[in-house]
Amino acid sequence: MIAPAPHAPAGASWYVVQTRHLCEMRAAQELANQGFEAFLPRYLRKRRHARKVSLVAAPLFPGYLFVSLDPARQRWRSINGTYGVARLIAGEDGPVPVADGIVGGLKTRVNAQGYIAMSQRPSFVPGEAIRIRSGSFAETLGLFEGFRDQDRVTVLLELLGGKVRVVLDENLVEKAA
Repeated sequence: MIAPAPHAPAGASWYVVQTRHLCEMRAAQELANQGFEAFLPRYLRKRRHARKVSLVAAPLFPGYLFVSLDPARQRWRSINGTYGVARLIAGEDGPVPVADGIVGGLKTRVNAQGYIAMSQRPSFVPGEAIRIRSGSFAETLGLFEGFRDQDRVTVLLELLGGKVRVVLDENLVEKAA
């Protein structure tokens, strides 16, 4: 999270800024330097490297951040020229605001360290039907088999006329409705 600007305008709303690849922090800092209130929600993600697992800060929405502004009073077009910013999400009539409560809801989940508190491990029962949310097998239904390690699950999928065991990140699966 980036420190708020010294004074946010009275009629300000939140808008989405698309950033350049891996430039979320830099873009948020540059926007704050220009007097805009920028909010970059981040969480602690597990990273595996050389048999070590460590926690690293990662953007909750990679490639995006939020900025508070009043388009009627502030020079919002300067956001597009900010270092690290690809563009401010806008339509024909100007910037498109984020629905009320979205950013406020995210801010309430920020813990004392400045990160979004992520939910705990899902509670699946072996044999339970689950759906894969994204990736190569998106929207595929399978059966939960078990937890593989810290954050991966084993799923049985019906593929090619048989059951195939697949190991996926636990964030990619959800209970089937």
